[in-house]
Amino acid sequence: MIKDHSDIPALDKRIPGVPAIEPIIFPKLEVLYTRRAARLEELAFQLVKEAAQNEPSSVPEDEVNAGYFSFLSGLVAAQRYILLTTPLSLADAEPIRAMLHGQNTSPDSPTLAMLEESVYWQKAFAALVAEAGAHLPAETQDALQALAAEKPSALAAQAHALLSGGYDEIDAGAAVFLWAGLSVFWAQAIALLAAGDDALHHRRSEGGACPCCGAPPSGALVLTGDREGLRYLQCSLCETRWHKVRATCSVCDETGHIDYWSFENTTAPIQAETCGDCKSYVKLFRLDRDPELEILADDLATVVLDAALEDQGFIRAALNPFSFPA
Repeated sequence: MIKDHSDIPALDKRIPGVPAIEPIIFPKLEVLYTRRAARLEELAFQLVKEAAQNEPSSVPEDEVNAGYFSFLSGLVAAQRYILLTTPLSLADAEPIRAMLHGQNTSPDSPTLAMLEESVYWQKAFAALVAEAGAHLPAETQDALQALAAEKPSALAAQAHALLSGGYDEIDAGAAVFLWAGLSVFWAQAIALLAAGDDALHHRRSEGGACPCCGAPPSGALVLTGDREGLRYLQCSLCETRWHKVRATCSVCDETGHIDYWSFENTTAPIQAETCGDCKSYVKLFRLDRDPELEILADDLATVVLDAALEDQGFIRAALNPFSFPA
């Protein structure tokens, strides 16, 4: 069953009868950040341990990867600190509310003006650079601090390009920080608005994008506990989960040519679900088999599976904001 430290809210059992499948589940953000930071640190420790056991020629790569996981753990911890110390207000969430009521949730729906005028995410970005960026090489720190000191219009232009999928237009290191700042803004805004807007709980995804913000998923979860066996995609930006019937392509909705891949066996906790019709794939994280999995951390730890699938001609339909496409 889902443990007490799960960021997935428990079902309300006060209502008699068989509970309906929730179209959308909003996470407990503080717990989500806590779990993610802890899982990243755990995986970093595992990499260090493996490096000590491997041949010397492979140690440097393992140590570099461990260092990146540990850095990401600190970045997520900084997101949690922002959430706890400077929580978003309803007034700050107003631009997101206006987008939702306009039924505009395409990936590039935030306008340059909206991003420039939304001060919260810009301050979050600067705070993340100051906290997590302090552990990076001096040259990288200088570049990030220079970006944080840019005029709001310049920063908004970078954020707009990133949200629109122009990943090659943004420095890879800056992109991770920008997305982290945007995410802590969007995730809080959606959670705040959902508390007072029942319609937000019933929005539907189009083309595999998040129904609440239009961003791509990070992957899919198969839940356990009271929601045993249900599959939910998880947003890479606002962290919302939305229901998707299993063995259905998350992109084209076809069901005829769905296959599952892993390096282990058919009961592996992490699998890739491929669609033979549109040639897309997403990773499936089976919490019913391993409740300790965390979608971003464990996705990053299984990039060899991505490489194998791409060799087979499949195209990734998910985004990990810790590793943007080249």
